[in-house]
Amino acid sequence: MDVAALAQTILMNRNASAMQDAQVSLLRKAMDVEANAAVQLIDKMALPLATEGAVGRNVNTYA
Repeated sequence: MDVAALAQTILMNRNASAMQDAQVSLLRKAMDVEANAAVQLIDKMALPLATEGAVGRNVNTYA
């Protein structure tokens, strides 16, 4: 293997590694955005507990 081919291979590997790092970083950012959106959606779905009346305030359990 000559020196030029070796240098070319090294440069290609470095470029591929840099591209892969950028893709992983972008994927992590996208996953963070999706996680935040999921948390917001779940928070909006939560119903408040009853504060008045007999329904929804007490839990009846029998042993």
